[in-house]
Amino acid sequence: MRLACVERRRPLLQPIEIRTGDVAFAGTTARGHAAVFNTWTRIAGLFDERLDPSCFTRTLKQQPDVLALWNHSPDALLGRTTAGTLRLATDSKGLSFELDLDPRSPTGALALSAIERGDAHGCSFGFSVLGESWEDDDSWERPRRTITDVALYEITVTPTPAYETTTASLRSDSPNAANARRRVIEKAEAAMRLRGIR
Repeated sequence: MRLACVERRRPLLQPIEIRTGDVAFAGTTARGHAAVFNTWTRIAGLFDERLDPSCFTRTLKQQPDVLALWNHSPDALLGRTTAGTLRLATDSKGLSFELDLDPRSPTGALALSAIERGDAHGCSFGFSVLGESWEDDDSWERPRRTITDVALYEITVTPTPAYETTTASLRSDSPNAANARRRVIEKAEAAMRLRGIR
């Protein structure tokens, strides 16, 4: 189990933590869950963690500017909530999202191609913990942490999710959608090669 964890300073002076979820595609819109509720996950072999179903309630009510990134890179922007290209909500499973990908951008084309080929098979999110509870019992192998409140900064499409159970797949609304998308991606890649970008 790999732990993807970064620490950045924010106005709340909280470290950003990274966790993963799943993603699927229809056309050029990604739909999935960046986080899943009430599922115990081992974090760096040190403790087990789960997300409480209310952990995103406060941050989503505040309507923050959440970014959608490729592999946690702020230089690889795929969308954002303030532009309307990323839409977030919670449901019974977890933090759901819709992300409109632009195959005309190199990052959008990369994300579409990598998911279609199966090279990218997960989703993740970056956050700071604002509320948590810990439990420990001598009969458990590790202590347990339940996250009850977060400040959400980003979701990401990634080829290296921290949680092995996450998946990503590409599905089409019609039989011709995948072929059309592939042609757009091939055209964008050919244009980049002509400009010396590989």
